[in-house]
Amino acid sequence: GSHLELLLAGVIEHTLKSAQETELQPHAEFDEALAALSGVAYTAYRQLVEHAGFVAYFQAASPVEEFSLLNLGSRPARRFGARSLADLRAIPWVFAWTQNRQLVPGWYGVGSALAEFRRVRGATGEATLRAMFAHSRLFRLVIDEVEKTLALVDLAIAERYASLVPVTAVRHAVLELIETEYARTRDEILALTGEQALVERFPGFRERLAARLPMLAALGREQVEVLARFRAQAGQEPIEKLDLTVSLMLSFNAVATGMGRTG
Repeated sequence: GSHLELLLAGVIEHTLKSAQETELQPHAEFDEALAALSGVAYTAYRQLVEHAGFVAYFQAASPVEEFSLLNLGSRPARRFGARSLADLRAIPWVFAWTQNRQLVPGWYGVGSALAEFRRVRGATGEATLRAMFAHSRLFRLVIDEVEKTLALVDLAIAERYASLVPVTAVRHAVLELIETEYARTRDEILALTGEQALVERFPGFRERLAARLPMLAALGREQVEVLARFRAQAGQEPIEKLDLTVSLMLSFNAVATGMGRTG
């Protein structure tokens, strides 16, 4: 589901425990707006993952298949023989998007939701969004987390990963959707927060991230090269005997550590 829906579900317990706080009191206008935003975000997200070439793109432009081959984690990345979105496992799904620096599950659809809300409701919608950002802790949490996730996205690494997709039309179509929604979401977040650049209002996070980004970019470039070589040799000898196996697994661990998350 969409990031908005996941975040809404994730704060229910906190909301119940803090129901006396003004910012967590029921607010009909805000509740209706959140429901509308969530619906549009979910629709945009589904349009991406239900694209005819999406599963092929995901399998080639991420290391999800290698997770299965290397038995990373307690379960395989997908059920044997599966080729549909429904058969992909949830944990490797997020892990794979983290490795390829696209992090789609954490932000995709939010920009479309904000833009459509303002388009349909005009000045009233703009005022509602600003009021929610100022007075709704729940909405501000969503925006905060989406903004921090966007700051971790690296479209240069995303393009390198996309180069592994063998079918040109699929590669261009899906990557264009991701890049367009990224730009839309970034612009909508900045318009709402009044920042000139992402995470300006989180100086500690920004400084820590700035220190890690060059290393993460280098790791990403190296990972794509190792992955391409791994795939080229995979059909020639048993996976467990490949010299690149250890390098690939170390790469996965290094990126996950540098990103501060595994999914």
